[in-house]
Amino acid sequence: MSSNTDEPKQIIHVVDDDPPFLAAITRTLEVLALPVRQYRHARQCIDELNPESRGCLITDLRMPDVDGLGLQQRLREQGCRLPVIFVTGHGETEAAVAALKHGALDFLRKPFREQELLDCVRNALRQEREGRRLANDEREARRRFDDLTPREKEVLELVVAGCANKIIAQRLLISPRTVEHHRKHMMLKMRARSTSELIILALLCGVYQLHL
Repeated sequence: MSSNTDEPKQIIHVVDDDPPFLAAITRTLEVLALPVRQYRHARQCIDELNPESRGCLITDLRMPDVDGLGLQQRLREQGCRLPVIFVTGHGETEAAVAALKHGALDFLRKPFREQELLDCVRNALRQEREGRRLANDEREARRRFDDLTPREKEVLELVVAGCANKIIAQRLLISPRTVEHHRKHMMLKMRARSTSELIILALLCGVYQLHL
């Protein structure tokens, strides 16, 4: 459902209290031809990022004031879901594992190769793109579903459950012809060209679950 037109550009946000290391990461990321924003302190990053921010975040685990785990938590609390890549030093495996459990995408142990960093960032940007498109599709599917009448919603739920018009009529105590009328309008409002497309939309808006 989503379109690629007019999408905001992704930005790579890098947080580290070591200026030379911050500069080195920024130089490495130039090959991706995307904007890179540097932050010397986690609080600067917290103040700037919001739920609409695009791209990914690279942050050191060990920083004064607010550390990487604290930064990750604060951003989640304010609705920012950017993929997070942690940079860790020797002996910080336990903290890195904790970060992964709390939703971090990956971690890099110093010293790391430039290609490792680029691979991690490309993966993070791809996941952020796909996640945002899915979220947009979910919102659009829910908006369409909310526009249905109560009866159309009932018909939709029975259609995606695999019920034929005759069975739907029996369940709802209406005529098959009335079912056809509601079904036609429901499909138009949902912009579904087939039952398969309707099932996908029902999954996106949370009114149907696959049972494997």
